[in-house]
Amino acid sequence: MYETELNTMLDCLIPARVVTCRPRPSDPWFDGKCRQAKRLTRRLERAYSAACRRATSQVNASASADVAAAKTAWYAQRCNYREQMPKTRRKW
Repeated sequence: MYETELNTMLDCLIPARVVTCRPRPSDPWFDGKCRQAKRLTRRLERAYSAACRRATSQVNASASADVAAAKTAWYAQRCNYREQMPKTRRKW
């Protein structure tokens, strides 16, 4: 009973709709090497973000040095990843 009433209320507020998801094949140039480079780039981006969060909570010289090192590593890897992509796929 409770579930039926809750579903009725939700259907009034947010009507259900059908969504079609079509699988799209990966681009032929996006191989394992590109996937690994992208994964490393995203990991370094998260590390930089975490270093920034830690630096805001700690006010010392080593925290700002960690942020600078993380940013440098992330930017270098991002340039490396972009160089691996074919020139026709680069949007930057």
